Amino acid sequence: MKIVKNIFLILILFQFNNKLLSQEAKEFDGFAINPKFGPAFSVDGGNDLPSFGLEINLLKNKFIYSLEYIAHDFLDQNQLGIMMGKYKGDKYFRIQYQGGINLFWGEYYTPGETQPWIGGSGSTSSFFTAGVVSKVGLKFIPLKNLSIGVDLQVNINFEKTLFLPMFSIEIGKLRNPIKSHNTKFRNE
Repeated sequence: MKIVKNIFLILILFQFNNKLLSQEAKEFDGFAINPKFGPAFSVDGGNDLPSFGLEINLLKNKFIYSLEYIAHDFLDQNQLGIMMGKYKGDKYFRIQYQGGINLFWGEYYTPGETQPWIGGSGSTSSFFTAGVVSKVGLKFIPLKNLSIGVDLQVNINFEKTLFLPMFSIEIGKLRNPIKSHNTKFRNE
């Protein structure tokens, strides 16, 4: 039943912009595969967790649609999110802002006990929760198919709210070629 609820929430998110699901969806302005990494800081004062992830972006009419997976603490905690937002900038710099929903699951170790390793012992607690996610990103686009940037992301949920500053590299069709202003003089 939880899966049906989550699929329903994802479909509602896509309905906010009906151009994505219309016949115009055949042509996107761009797309990107975005590997990223960085620490995840817990709002409750927990230690920073090494995090890495992968995001898939579709660009259409200044909107950006994303599906992302981020693993925290070497796959002990995971999040899967779907986001929608806007971006500004078509040349060398781009700022993007997004919001959406996500699933957050995994396990964490009971405070005061040692982390269990192979053959070790320790107490763990498993969790699964839904939440909201928001992200602001600043990208430098030196080539039409490559960008380097920083994402600041917040994952708010009922179990463990996280703040994630992440370094990202986008690969895909990110912008059209930049045309020179002097093109009319070259033809004369």
